[in-house]
Formats: sequence, C-alpha cells, structure tokens
Amino acid sequence: MGITRSSAFIFLVFLVAAPSAHSQDCATKADFGGWLDCRIEARLGGKGQAQFNLGVKAQAQFNKTNEPIKKNATNGARQQESPAASGNSNSLVDQSSASDLVSLALNLAKLTPTSSTNNDPTSVTVSTSAYALYAAANYHDPLDPDFYSRNRQWRRFFVTLGQDVPKTTTTTSTTTDPHANRNGTIVGFKALLWNGRDISDPKNAPVFSKVLVALGHLAHARSQIRMKLHEEIPGIDGDDKNPKGTFDKLSSEDSARVDQTIDQYLSAFSDMEQVSEEAFQEIKKKRQWALSYTADLRDSQGYNQHILQSVLDWGMSPRLNWTSNIGVDIYDAKKFGANRNGGSASTEFQYRITEDTKQTQPILFSLSGYGQWLTNVAPTYKVQGKLTIPLGQKTGVSLPISVTYASRTDLIQEAHTEAKFGFTFDAAKIAAALLPASSK
Repeated sequence: MGITRSSAFIFLVFLVAAPSAHSQDCATKADFGGWLDCRIEARLGGKGQAQFNLGVKAQAQFNKTNEPIKKNATNGARQQESPAASGNSNSLVDQSSASDLVSLALNLAKLTPTSSTNNDPTSVTVSTSAYALYAAANYHDPLDPDFYSRNRQWRRFFVTLGQDVPKTTTTTSTTTDPHANRNGTIVGFKALLWNGRDISDPKNAPVFSKVLVALGHLAHARSQIRMKLHEEIPGIDGDDKNPKGTFDKLSSEDSARVDQTIDQYLSAFSDMEQVSEEAFQEIKKKRQWALSYTADLRDSQGYNQHILQSVLDWGMSPRLNWTSNIGVDIYDAKKFGANRNGGSASTEFQYRITEDTKQTQPILFSLSGYGQWLTNVAPTYKVQGKLTIPLGQKTGVSLPISVTYASRTDLIQEAHTEAKFGFTFDAAKIAAALLPASSK
C-alpha cells in the first residue's frame, strides 16, 4: 500500500502541475507524459487541479503538503471571537477549537443608543494554541508541514488572555450589577478531547482510502488512453526513429482523434472529483468535543466569574454547523454581596452563506440561544442573530455584527436589545489563503 500511495502522489502532483491548454500550448511539453496530462486537463475544461486536489492529499503523503494547515483552518469549528463569558463578546456560544496559530478579537462598540455616559464598551482577547507555543519554544516554523503533522496532539489545547472594559462608568447601586462596571481580566483554557475534523488524524484514514480507490480508477483510465493513442497514432509516444515522439507535430485530424480518445475515459476523472470532494466534506461534518474553562476576574467590587463547560460542534451539512455549550457557572461576589451559582446552556446554528466551500473566509450567518440559571437572581434568556463578513480572502480579518435580545440585564428586570460589532483576526486563515498547495 505504501508503494501505491507514493506512486499515486507522484502521478497526481505531476497532473496538478501540468498547466491547462488555456494557459500554455501542450505541444511545448518536454515529453509525451507531460503532453498527455496537459491534453487531459484541456478536455476537463481546466478543472484538473480542483478535481485532483484531494487525491493529491492521500493521508500517507500529508506530511509533504500544506493541505492539513489549509483545510484545518477552515473546518467550521474554529472560534475567532472573544469567549462568551466576556461581557462585551459578540458571541453567545463558544466553539470547540481555536486558531492553530494566533487569533485576535476586538469588540469595539455598541450600535444601539444608550443613556450611559459610556456607549463604547470594549474588550480585546488573544487566543493561541499549545502547538504555536511549542513551535516558538523550539524556534521552529509552525507552517512546516512535517512539523505540523508530527505535533498534532499539541493542536488540541488552546489558551486565551484578554481584557474586558466596563459597560458603564456609574457607581454601584441597587439597580446596577457591580460586576458590570469593573475592569475584567479574561483567562481561558480549552482542551479538544474529540477531534474528528483534523485532516491529518489517523482516524480519518478510512475516508482517504476511498480517494485511493478512485486514484486506481484514474490511473487505469490514463493508462488506457496512452495505450490507445499508441495503437491509433504510431510514433506519438516515441519509437526508435524518434524517441521523443510526434505528439508536438500532430495533424488536425490526429489531434481530433486524441480528444475523442480522451473523452471516452473522462468519467473516471469526474468520479475522482466527486470522491475527493465527498471525502473532504465527510471529514468536515465530523463531531468535535472539548472541555473549556473561562474566568472573567474583577477587582474587590466585582464578581469573579468562572465557567466550566462542555463544547460540542457537529456538522449538519457542508454549510451548516451546530454548536452546543453546557456549563457550570460560579460568580464569586467576595465580600460585597451574595454569590451566584448555577448553570447555563446555549446553542448555535452557523450557516455558510458563501456557496463555494473552497473560500477561506466565507460570509456566515449565525442564530443562537442562551439560558442561565443562577441562585439569588432571576433566570436570563438571550437570543442572537449574527452576520460575519470577511474583509477580503487573504487578510484573516472578519467583521462580526450581532443583535442580541435579553430577557433581563444585570439587576434590572427588563428586556433589553443590543447591537454590537467588532473585528477578528486569524493568522491561520492567512496561511490557508497564501500557502501554496504543496511545499515539496
């Protein structure tokens, strides 16, 4: 099997590297093999790279390519925004993983009017993975494909640090929660215990075996094309008189015969495209489960908030992801009031508006709900709609805009609607957009 995978990898890399007839004359190829690959590409309408893309990445060869870095960055379960525990976060729900490298979230302002003297609550958080820290400690390039694949386990752990700025500058009163007007330090840890969407995970080898079967059909089809051309157009692939072959000096009649022969086997190449796409989408829909701890720590006049929760991501379809959080919430009031202890639950459906699943930064729409039940205070319920708009495909920057309705806010027993916006930056998405298909 090792020889088969290696041969398939070399064969498909050669095919991917062959330019289509739209960009270069196939007759300029140095040998018959390169010319044939070019002609096949031309008959496929220039779609060869897309069709072979997943086949190139048979899992045994992934340590030689950048594809795990590129695909993992866009698996739909990477949290870009501040933890939901942050009072100024644009999200009600935490996702099961974060950036493999580093991400930054800025929650800049409320869009809804308020009577408060401070209408611009802000927060900033930075998240990174244990893998990025390990690479830095070893002075190693984290984008080195072999290093990335070998240290897969380090990519299961994430840390977040940040700062929450008060929502209001008013003094504590019977109608204002002391927690809301104190600066907060955000600390978070996340452990991805069930990592179904990692392309390089050995557990996904059965998915890649389907690609390898399709590769066998593709290689057979190419072999049949070559054999038929050898029989129908003598000397096209070389003989004693002309070792190079006559492929670069074909008559219009022979050129048409070449296209007809290739067309007889195009279904094998189409099958490869379908199998490859299905393989990636199957992995993208797998479940991820993590345990996370987040603390929002205030001074002596504010609560220390601690949340330990279970985080589950489940791909309902290639463009729809479902996330659920179930947590234990502890609010330590220290000396100024009663503690609040209890739990919370939240859920989110994230829909990919951008139809092209190959886009690194798609437009996303999210609909989420949240409930919290604590002692010494009435329950809180929230619903939120959020639109995430990318600022280009190679920037790593997105603009989340959210509108949240809450049944109550702080100590005031009144419904409240709030709109917010911010910016997120993910270095791994820049790498996904800019890295070449293969580094070797």
